[in-house]
Amino acid sequence: MNYLDTNSLFRTVDNVSEALLFGFDIEVGEKAAIADFIISRQNNDAYAGTFAPTENDSKQELIVFTGERIKSRAGRYHMIGEEASGILRRLDLHDEKTDNALRKADDGLKKQINKSLENPRYEYGMYCCKSCSCALWINLASGGLDNDSKMLKAGLNYLRKHRDNKGSWKGFPVYYTLYVLNEIDFSLAKDELKYAGFSVERKYKKQKSDKSKYDLRRDFIYEQILNKINND
Repeated sequence: MNYLDTNSLFRTVDNVSEALLFGFDIEVGEKAAIADFIISRQNNDAYAGTFAPTENDSKQELIVFTGERIKSRAGRYHMIGEEASGILRRLDLHDEKTDNALRKADDGLKKQINKSLENPRYEYGMYCCKSCSCALWINLASGGLDNDSKMLKAGLNYLRKHRDNKGSWKGFPVYYTLYVLNEIDFSLAKDELKYAGFSVERKYKKQKSDKSKYDLRRDFIYEQILNKINND
């Protein structure tokens, strides 16, 4: 399968995220081509020095990996910048241009996040809104923003404060949040995953015909989460 789509950063990130979730192989040559494409999107349109959507992407909503839609322009640009950073890092290509691009992205995001903390309504460990915070955490989970585990732990504490006692979190996109938690090291995320466990099990047992690719992804994420909880 070709994971690179040079017309869309959205689709490229989505394709590679699917390959990584299901453990599909990506050939070394294609990894390099994907990295080159992501790095080429580090332009003046990018959010905080990260990686910008293509012209085609800019006309569309961002559909995140688990199917939720992000409509706001700022949210789309920020979230894809965070996710593209994480994907570029997880391609595991250690060359100068990749390292430089990731360093620039980290520096830009840290500057923006630190500036936001001047506003008392923001808390350390989160950024902007709840969906954007999830995107920040998945980047942190990949080792981004200088592998700041303190910020990631603070983010998970922020999430904990928004539990709705129904296995979800108030204001958070539930499927995307579960995806992000599944990508975080279990030793850090296990409290929230165990809290959500009964809800995840109910979702997993729910049968549905004509499943979309998002349904299949969600089912696989549910299965992984339940395996982690049951084996702990």
